[in-house]
Amino acid sequence: MNLELQGVEDTGNIERERVVMKATKDVDIGGFAIFKGRKTSDNGVASGPVPAAFWLPDKKIKAGDFVVLYTKSGTTSEKVGTSGATSYFFYWGYKEPQWKGQMAVLVRTTSWEFTAV
Repeated sequence: MNLELQGVEDTGNIERERVVMKATKDVDIGGFAIFKGRKTSDNGVASGPVPAAFWLPDKKIKAGDFVVLYTKSGTTSEKVGTSGATSYFFYWGYKEPQWKGQMAVLVRTTSWEFTAV
């Protein structure tokens, strides 16, 4: 994949809790989603229902750039760091921390179907 999951940072702190990803090549992040998965006793991801998912928006980013998904509400933004890499900030919109006992799963979506209900 051209986007790597770096980790979940500051778990339990709603102001700072976030999922961090890094582009290894130029990529459109709109082809990726983060699933909040249940952790198994051996630190794997439990199969079955996905408690929540966040589909990243269509946006072309460059190798070395970061994608940061905060748990809290906020306004999408971006910032160029001192290294020249850009960090793109997105917000899930939760009022409480979400990642304790959960696993972040980065999924690349190559095709999909949908239906209106």
